[in-house]
Amino acid sequence: MIDYAKKLCIHDIMSFRFYHEHILLNRAPHFRKDKMWLKSNLKNTNTRVIPVWQNKNLFKENNKKTPSPIILSGTAALNVCNEAREIVFLGLLDNKIYFAADITNHEDPFSMDLPERSVFADLRSLATSINYMEAGYLAYARAIVYWNQNNQFCGQCGSKTKSINGGHERKCISETCSKSIFPRTDPAVIMLVTHPTDDKCLLGHNKKFQGLRFSTIAGFVEPGEMLEQAVAREVFEETNIKVRNIKYQASQPWPFPASIMLGFTAQATSTAIICHDGELEEARWFSRQEIIEMSNSDDMLPPPKLSISRWLIDTWLKKF
Repeated sequence: MIDYAKKLCIHDIMSFRFYHEHILLNRAPHFRKDKMWLKSNLKNTNTRVIPVWQNKNLFKENNKKTPSPIILSGTAALNVCNEAREIVFLGLLDNKIYFAADITNHEDPFSMDLPERSVFADLRSLATSINYMEAGYLAYARAIVYWNQNNQFCGQCGSKTKSINGGHERKCISETCSKSIFPRTDPAVIMLVTHPTDDKCLLGHNKKFQGLRFSTIAGFVEPGEMLEQAVAREVFEETNIKVRNIKYQASQPWPFPASIMLGFTAQATSTAIICHDGELEEARWFSRQEIIEMSNSDDMLPPPKLSISRWLIDTWLKKF
């Protein structure tokens, strides 16, 4: 029997499953309502600040190497907090206090004396190249800042809202409304569908993908829908494949901008592929050997490392 896991070569099975799984930050919600504690700790020498500008995080340029994340401390952290549009308490770790600072209100963020040779970049394109703990903290900061940015007005009466509870709640300022708004996460299902014979799996190429990348099928859960129903519906809508034996496997935060991916496996009961809704440009059945070859090819690409999609595929490969 072929050892497919060993044949993955540089694309080895991960020692942990995927990004954001091992974030150790204590979110300490009991401190969110303590305004005096929050204010005083903005000046604490143990305070760490993650700046967010136009939904991008701050990195240090390292010549030809991958940029490294920058988490501010000391005077630089205090300066950014003083200039920020919004400050959000993130949590505690190893006697350090973490905040996110939204500085999108500045046309030129580098006017705040940020570190030399630094640049704001899209975390999504760099996350798998940097320390997974730091990537998780940057993603958390990006997500909560994004939520605050997009809830400046009350959806019930249209009045402005204000940030309270350390940036984890917004309150309508209208006395006749006073609606509270809390961060929301959109559930999405993502599934590895196996052939009725289990010797192939179903992957699709989304028109939004860069390059000829193939990944597992995914889609958002609709109102009033069970997760298992969403799995079956999305697979059929996108590929015409009917499934059974739907089983939950794991979840992964996906703050790009505000989702959580709920991973499933399912077994197909049909094999004829039709891309009904046009979301996928193409879908195919891939054998294990074809996936191994894809991992070592410059022409076709598997899902990126440390994503739940990749983990679902690698777990299926590892079974044989």
